[in-house]
Amino acid sequence: MSKFKIVLGLVVFSLFFMIVADYPNTITLELGVFSGSNWGVPSGESYKIIDGAIERFEKKYPGVKVEYESGIMKSDYSSWLSDKIVKGKQPDVFMVLDDDFNTLSSIGALANLDSYMTHDQKFSKNDYYSSVLKAGTYSNNQYALPYECDPTLMFVNKTLLQKCHIDMPDNDWTLDDFYSICKKVSQYSQCYGCYDYSWLDSVYGYGTQVFNEKGTKCFIDQSSVKSAIEFYRKLNNLNKGHLVTSEEFDKGLVAFSPLSLSVYRTYKPYPWRVKKYSTFEWDCLKMPTVSKNKGSAQVSTLLMGMSAKSYHKSQAWYLLKELCHDTTTQQSLTQYSQGISPLKEVAQSQTIIDMLDEEGGQVNMSLLNQALLGARNREKFKKYDSAMTLIDTNMSKIIYSSDDFDLAIIELQKQVNKYLNE
Repeated sequence: MSKFKIVLGLVVFSLFFMIVADYPNTITLELGVFSGSNWGVPSGESYKIIDGAIERFEKKYPGVKVEYESGIMKSDYSSWLSDKIVKGKQPDVFMVLDDDFNTLSSIGALANLDSYMTHDQKFSKNDYYSSVLKAGTYSNNQYALPYECDPTLMFVNKTLLQKCHIDMPDNDWTLDDFYSICKKVSQYSQCYGCYDYSWLDSVYGYGTQVFNEKGTKCFIDQSSVKSAIEFYRKLNNLNKGHLVTSEEFDKGLVAFSPLSLSVYRTYKPYPWRVKKYSTFEWDCLKMPTVSKNKGSAQVSTLLMGMSAKSYHKSQAWYLLKELCHDTTTQQSLTQYSQGISPLKEVAQSQTIIDMLDEEGGQVNMSLLNQALLGARNREKFKKYDSAMTLIDTNMSKIIYSSDDFDLAIIELQKQVNKYLNE
């Protein structure tokens, strides 16, 4: 009996050892990514960044494999991810589009990352630009990390300014400077001050906000927001009812237009610059603000999150870090993509500074640092998108209407507040 027990014990131990030894090799993490650029510009290197990160990750964690489905276009990605979630098969780690974040957070699809961030000694929130890290927060909890960001800059048609005998403004320019130049340009036949500058750009420029953080109150009747909208209205009046078109902008008839860093980095260097904006000399500045010390501009952020239903959350957290927090991955991303890393160490590194210098133009680390330190993200609450649609629909009527401005703003605020609290 004792021999039998010994043999049986050895067999059980051997099986246990085999299971334990083989267990790490059974872990497969699924990664959800899409092909191409998040910013709508030409890009063929998105998988190069991802593949490099996976290779490094699998070397660090030899018992874990990472798989992803290739060929998913950004335009199809939200539907693809939604279908996965409905079927209970969402990836362990996945890209989160800016437009989808509020919904995914509110329905519980994303894991709360607060405890992982707190207990991981090799992770610090201070490594990120705080404005960009905030893009992944919902109800004061972190549900995603920034993978790549794309700050808004101001396109400047230098050729048109020269034609109008106007000096290029410096990088500390204000909204008053912006208006003054637009007014001068508009005095020339078939020339216009700006294109695609929105009332929300003006709100950011004034350093104010449209909603409270919880999304229960709208502030468009607040004095600072009203001032921003009035500025936008005054700016539009320079065009005397004419709606400036993208065609006029492309022809070089417009002095200014908000432009993302990704567009700048794509179309400023050769060879893409010969395909667009090649008929005039142009460059970029940071967005104008109400004063040199107040105001901001919007930043778009591509996020990555972890599934709340992942069976391997520890490994998924390490993969998320490899993509969003590892300096090698982030350096590669800035090199092969068109945005910029949300990590301060990478964005301010000499390698990136040299890269921007090689691309030419006025955008340098000082300008980007200013843009990212003062950047603003869209508010994070469930009804944000629909509330903004409601405001946008009515705002165009208010801007171009001869009706009482103050009364129209009050009525719109009442309408939005009612919707927010339904």
